[in-house]
Amino acid sequence: MKVVALISGGKDSCYNMMQCVAAGHTIVALANLRPAQHTDELDSYMYQTVGHQAIDLYAEAMGLPLYRRTIKGSSLDTGKEYCEREGDEVEDLYQLLKLVKEKESVEAVSVGAILSDYQRVRVENVCSRLQLQPLAYLWRRDQESLLCEMISCGVHALLIKVAAFGLDPEKHLGKSLAEMEPHLKQLSQKYGVHICGEGGEYETFTTDCPLFKKKIVIDAMETVIHSADAFAPVGYLRFTQMHTQDKGQGPTASPLPLRACPCQSAIDKMTEEAEYADKTRAIQEEFTSNDDLTCQRGHDELQKGSWEMKNIVLVHLYVRDMADFKELNAVYVSHFASGPPARVCVEAPLPKGRLLQMDCLLHAWARPPSEGRFQCREAMHVQSLSHWAPANIGPYSQAVRVDEAVFCAGQIALVPCSMQLVAGGAALQAQLCFGHVAHVLEAMSSSLRLRHALQAHCYVTQHGHIPTVRATWQRMLTQAEEDCYGEPEVHCGPLVVVVVPTLPRGAAVELHVMAVQDDHTERTYSQTSAQLPGAILSCELVQASDGQFATLSLAVSTPSSAKGSADPGVVLEAVGSTLADSLKKLERPLTPLCCRGFIKLGAAVSQQLATGLEECLQRYLGQESPAVVLVPVRDLPDRGVLHLSCWLSV
Repeated sequence: MKVVALISGGKDSCYNMMQCVAAGHTIVALANLRPAQHTDELDSYMYQTVGHQAIDLYAEAMGLPLYRRTIKGSSLDTGKEYCEREGDEVEDLYQLLKLVKEKESVEAVSVGAILSDYQRVRVENVCSRLQLQPLAYLWRRDQESLLCEMISCGVHALLIKVAAFGLDPEKHLGKSLAEMEPHLKQLSQKYGVHICGEGGEYETFTTDCPLFKKKIVIDAMETVIHSADAFAPVGYLRFTQMHTQDKGQGPTASPLPLRACPCQSAIDKMTEEAEYADKTRAIQEEFTSNDDLTCQRGHDELQKGSWEMKNIVLVHLYVRDMADFKELNAVYVSHFASGPPARVCVEAPLPKGRLLQMDCLLHAWARPPSEGRFQCREAMHVQSLSHWAPANIGPYSQAVRVDEAVFCAGQIALVPCSMQLVAGGAALQAQLCFGHVAHVLEAMSSSLRLRHALQAHCYVTQHGHIPTVRATWQRMLTQAEEDCYGEPEVHCGPLVVVVVPTLPRGAAVELHVMAVQDDHTERTYSQTSAQLPGAILSCELVQASDGQFATLSLAVSTPSSAKGSADPGVVLEAVGSTLADSLKKLERPLTPLCCRGFIKLGAAVSQQLATGLEECLQRYLGQESPAVVLVPVRDLPDRGVLHLSCWLSV
């Protein structure tokens, strides 16, 4: 793609340009926002302005057109989500990039964001409005290895501002990153300083990198002390004289001196660990619908309960034919703005004539928070291409957090930097998409891990993939437990695996989890099993340590060793009584909100169970009976005919 690079002069924006070129994109223009005349530094949440005096030399150094705009706005909308607002400094970025797009026909924007959601959200908002693709290849990279990588790959940058304990303007301003690396590592280890300066600890100016035709030479500068604080003085450099100098050669014609793509390195490691591979086979029924697609009925149902679309935190979307998805998604996107809900989308063998089936999990606080507590709802909707996890180009978030609960979107094995399905079988795909979920959880909260999953659903396209994904899941949980050596046994919710006809992009595996940030070593766990005539009923209950959430998994199987056929009436009675008994075991009373029933297609007993399930639950649970969502699937593990997965909350 043709790319305009947002530059501040710092190391991050420069190194992200190198990553864009390495990914096959072409930098065709540079863009920069500067403070008003006679201003060294602007009090801005968005932009680095220190060193702006030398930015004009970037055009000469790189041989590219440079577009600059003076910042006229200020930080007005400082919330987690951003909406277009006149007078906000973000609108200056919009006008700048709009001009560049008109002049240079660019398709994407290079962004040097590493950890700041504030900056990323606003850049993505502008890019979305201009239909530009943000490229943020440094997003959520490990900062220590990233800094080392920048230095070893030829980024020469100077510290031009310091504002942290352990950094002294008189000592450290003007020193190179290479000189400062050992000291920055020491400060990070001792005091938790962000080694790449993501906490505002320092800022840099890049004087040379492999993309430069000429290097920038600072001839004269002066130190300005902004704050003479005894513990963390703040100071910066003001450049007064500078020029460019030939490097004796043009920009490198050979590949940039970059390390291997982080995505590819991770995939290579996973490939080595995979014990075997298999091929993905998509099974599709011959059906395409021309039905009118609207969400009016859904709106009507919400209004009946005084709910709003903004209350939706998670959507499950089952389509009868994935070929209809594009048309369906066009309608879906019109109903969600910023901070959309997380979404799971798979193809299911729905009854003929039923194009889709959708269910929504909603949340609204019934009362104000108690003293000392806060109410939190936030969505992670990263749209930038990166090496972190797949971008969500569509109308859904990677995850939505409500207080301590995190509802993740379904993840398939896309390579984040290319958004293409990884070339490999179910073992590799499982490891990659499970890893994506782990990255999303950690991004929502630095202490969240896969072992915090309370409910996990894995969709596969072949029965033979079931042992593969189970083994991968167990291996990743085991590795996580080894990292916490000495801790008590962890009770993660059971992995529910079902076989469906097709997954998005022809994937073999898709994982969806709902996690809770709690002390996972203190969770309440119980497991029961009952032998019925012609069937076995197994039940697992896991309650979060804070008592506010729980998951209940109940499976009905018909083993080949069973004598006679299962009696649907007997099985339903056992299901109802088991669910009722399980609710009594909870440490704290909870309400079953949703009971997702995966029904094996073609098994006579499963259809009979599905027909009587809702009435049975109402009879045993009364007003506490959950909403029942029946999902037909191709197959279930262990000769299963029905698998109920219930989410419970206060």
